[in-house]
Parts: sequence; C-alpha cells; structure tokens
Amino acid sequence: MSETFKAPEGDFRGHDRQSVWSQTPDPELTEIGPGTPCGEYQRRFWLPVAMTDQVSDLPYRIRILGEDLVLFREPGEGKLGLTHLHCAHRNMSLEFGIIEPGGIRCSYHGWKYGLDGTVLETPCEPPASQVKKKACLGAYPVIEYKGLAFAYMGPHAEQPPFPVIDTFDEEGDEMLPSLIKSPCNWLQVMENAWDPFHVVYLHTLAVRSQFIDAFAEMPMIEFHEAQFGEFYTNVRRVNDFVWIRVHDHMMPSFTQNGAHFPVPDRSRYFGRCGLSRWVVPIDDTHTQVVTWRHFRDGDDPKGLTDKSKVGYGSTDFYGQDPDRPYEMRQRDPGDYDAWVSQGPRNIHSRENLSFTDRGVAKVRRMLRKEIRSLADGNPVKHPTDDYDGILPTYAGDTILRIPLQEGRDDGAVLKEISFAVAGIFKDGDKQPIEDRKGFIIDALKTYEASWT
Repeated sequence: MSETFKAPEGDFRGHDRQSVWSQTPDPELTEIGPGTPCGEYQRRFWLPVAMTDQVSDLPYRIRILGEDLVLFREPGEGKLGLTHLHCAHRNMSLEFGIIEPGGIRCSYHGWKYGLDGTVLETPCEPPASQVKKKACLGAYPVIEYKGLAFAYMGPHAEQPPFPVIDTFDEEGDEMLPSLIKSPCNWLQVMENAWDPFHVVYLHTLAVRSQFIDAFAEMPMIEFHEAQFGEFYTNVRRVNDFVWIRVHDHMMPSFTQNGAHFPVPDRSRYFGRCGLSRWVVPIDDTHTQVVTWRHFRDGDDPKGLTDKSKVGYGSTDFYGQDPDRPYEMRQRDPGDYDAWVSQGPRNIHSRENLSFTDRGVAKVRRMLRKEIRSLADGNPVKHPTDDYDGILPTYAGDTILRIPLQEGRDDGAVLKEISFAVAGIFKDGDKQPIEDRKGFIIDALKTYEASWT
C-alpha cells in the first residue's frame, strides 16, 4: 500500500523571492581598486599594511587596495620600502629581488630602485642610456610604529601627517599587534563595529557567553559627534552600577572599543580601550583586520586574556579567525563567521535594515558623503587638518555606582547618564592632553557622587 503525504502548511515564498539572486553589490562602497571612488578615498589615509615582524631579510609580498606590492627593509638605515610588485623594466616580480642598502634590485637585469621608486642603477644598459631618467617604479611612503607598517597610497601632494592618538602611548599599557585576514569585502567587517546590538545575541545569548554574561543586557545606544570622528555610548544597568561602554570611530575604518573581559561590579573611571582596530581592504573580496591589543592592569579581573595568542593570524578572544573546526563554527559562531558568511561582497539590496541597524546605516551615509565629496574635487577631511597634537579619544569602560532612582524611569536615567558622561569626555578635550585624563576622572567621580 503506497504512502500519502500532506504538504507542509505555511506561506512559503521562495519562488517569489527568486529575484534577489539577480541583485548586485554596491560598487560605490565595496569596490576599492585603483581609480574607484571608494578606493581613491581610502588611499588618502595612512593604513596599516603589515606587521613588521613579518618582514625578514627577504622581500615580503602583500596585496593592499587591489595592488600587488612588495615590502622590504633595506639593510643600511633599516628603513622600510613599499613598491609595486613588478620591476619597471621587464615586469619580473620583485618578491625575488635583492635587498641592498638604499633600495631593492631586480634579479633579472639588475635594475636597482630607491625607497621612493627612483631608478638608481641599470647595470646592463650602456653608459649613455637615458632610461633612468624616463622610468620609475611605483612606491609609497611607509612609517614603522610599534610593530606595524603604515603606508600612504594616495597622491603625494595630498599626504596628511600621521595621526598619533592618545591610546597609542599610555603608561602601563602593553600593546601587541595582530593581523587576521578574511575572505570577504572590507565593509561587512568594518560595519560590525557599528553594530553594538550583535554583542547581545551573537556573543552572549545565541549559544554562550563568549565574553561576559553582562553583555546579555540590552544596551541603550546613543551616538555623539566628537572633535575627531564619532563615538557611541553603550549603557547598561548591572545591579547598582551603570556601565558606560564607549566605542570610537574615525573614517574610513578605525575603531576602538572597551576591554574584552571587564567585570562591572565596582566603580571605574575612564578605563581605556582594549582594542585599536583598522579594517584594511586587500581587494574587493578580501580584507585584513589589523589591531593593537591593549593589556593594562584592571582590564581583566578574571585573567581571561592570553598575550601569547596575539599575533599574525590570531588573537586572544573568540571567533575572529577561521582556525576552528567547521562544526565548532556552526555550533558556536563568532564575528568572523558573521561577516564572512554574508558572501564575498554583501548585497545591500537584499537586507532589511531595522532600528537596531542605525549605526550601520549611519556609517554608510557618512562614507557615501565623503566618497562623493572627494569625487567632486574636494579635499578629504583628516583629524590632523587643523590640529597638530596627540588626538584625544574616548573608548573604554566607565562604571558608576548609581542605584535605581525611586520614582524615576530607569531608561530615562540611563539616557541622562549617557549624555552627561559624553559631555564630560568632550569637556576634557578643552584641557591640555597631559591633563585630560585626570580632569575626566575627577569630573566622573563628582558626577557619580551627585547621585548618592
């Protein structure tokens, strides 16, 4: 006797949605090669292109913003050079070049290039040859700073000063660099930092607490304009304490966030960031996340950090790389799985953005505005345009003892606190940089006392 089957009930609309598969990525924000609007915008900034401990006595081949390059350290003064990969003579790859004092020599016919790409020697050419005056190799300036190599790949005449930020050189802070690559477009990695609500679910409620249990509490998010860039306050109540977690954002892709394993059970005033991060496009479908991981006393009360894991291809907090069994990634996904599984280039027209995505929508608007401004012939805005000192930032964790207020809605209280603390931080910008931290700490203590 044959079996009969009843079709599942429901409003199945897969066929109606077939058109989504013909939709295409957003070229204005996702294409970063030479000559593209977003690529030209990104090239106007100093970007970290490598960890310097990856550079040995041999040329180091890398790819950044769709360009194949070679990074090397000349043995004379130890300076770093960054040039186009292929020799200007016959296009042999300089990853097989010979590094010499003052530059790099192609092993095919011996052309030698200076750090700025100038042709210094053409040993196979006759003495009367004028080729040295006509040819040059594409090259970019490099700054080596605390284990990272930063390059500027834009027009030489528009090169901005290198921006030095207050969290880059703090007493008692040990900074370790890391670099992790992802097979997807830069934007979907960068936007992750503008989406504070994913912390509640992906990192806490979905499977387990990948960081701390307190992240399960839905935060109140407020965005604030800063002297340089933007920051948002991420406010939660934890019993008698109000935890104000602050994220920094500077264009095009720099972010800073608070400590990774804080314990919000006591007052803390202007604790600083646990991570400084750049999202750097390799090409349209590959990205590298370059960071400094910050280690300070008080940031990790439970001892959950591990400095030995921070480096090339890995870091000490969960879910940032593919080096986990696939089944583990399915059962306990992390950030890497969230952004890579969107596809090589996320297609925005397939999304349905909602209230909790307002940070993502905000950064896309900001990027479009700046990219179009450059395309219209306007100069790119840099934090160093009208400021030549150390740039003040805000990221970190502040924890204030402010119990529930009888007769007041706690949501209104938390919103009031978020704006008050943001105001204190910005008031600190009016102080000399060496006095700023002390001013903010004193002001936070006074503010906390005003609630008791």
